[in-house]
Amino acid sequence: MHGTKRVVSDTPQLIPDQVAAACAALAHRIHERFPGRGIDRHAQWFSGYVAALVSDGPLRLRRWLQWIVSGAGALIAFIVIFSPIFLFVRHMDVFEDLPTYLQSLDAFITLLAAAVAGRVTWVAYVGYRERQAVIPRLNALRSFAHVTDMLQLAKSPVRVLFPASATTGWSDDHPDAVSMSAYLAFCAELHAMTGKVAALYGEWTSDPVVMASIDDVEDLCASLESKITQKILLLEQLNQRVTSSVP
Repeated sequence: MHGTKRVVSDTPQLIPDQVAAACAALAHRIHERFPGRGIDRHAQWFSGYVAALVSDGPLRLRRWLQWIVSGAGALIAFIVIFSPIFLFVRHMDVFEDLPTYLQSLDAFITLLAAAVAGRVTWVAYVGYRERQAVIPRLNALRSFAHVTDMLQLAKSPVRVLFPASATTGWSDDHPDAVSMSAYLAFCAELHAMTGKVAALYGEWTSDPVVMASIDDVEDLCASLESKITQKILLLEQLNQRVTSSVP
């Protein structure tokens, strides 16, 4: 073990294929532990969502096409704006004609302003297209996180401590602390993976509106995961007390 050489990661970025593989492995573990349950169907949907996300070419917003269009536009603008200057400088006798020089300068400024306006318009359009493509998908992740939270709301440690206090409307599918802790741990993992999937969008776009929405999803998942962790810690304390009280 001491002779094993540690290999440094090639990149600090999230790798979409590995994220999808982790989500699929999580869904498989949930299916083995709670087959046919709501959380099982929930995790299977999430695994399919992430798999489609990674394999979906248009999700990457066809950035190569954007670069081609941007490069072509910049080249055309450069030719249109600066070629008259080169031609003007080659004919130095034009400087003797001040009105012609001023007209050429005015045309240059107009073309330069048009090129800048075109660039700004293109950037705004790209941002709009990115928001149209990503925001609905982030909203789906936000809804997924809320559904995950709904699945664990009834999983209260009080039911383990006081089984007789449970109402008739509650199913007794988690009679002990171990089973309930496993269920809650899976919910916490789903929240963590939801935040990681949301972060993937940050690798494909730099639009500030999209980045703010990503932060919102990550903050929501972190908050919900923290609440579930508190339940798990309480269940562990209850389980230790019950175990220690048994002669």
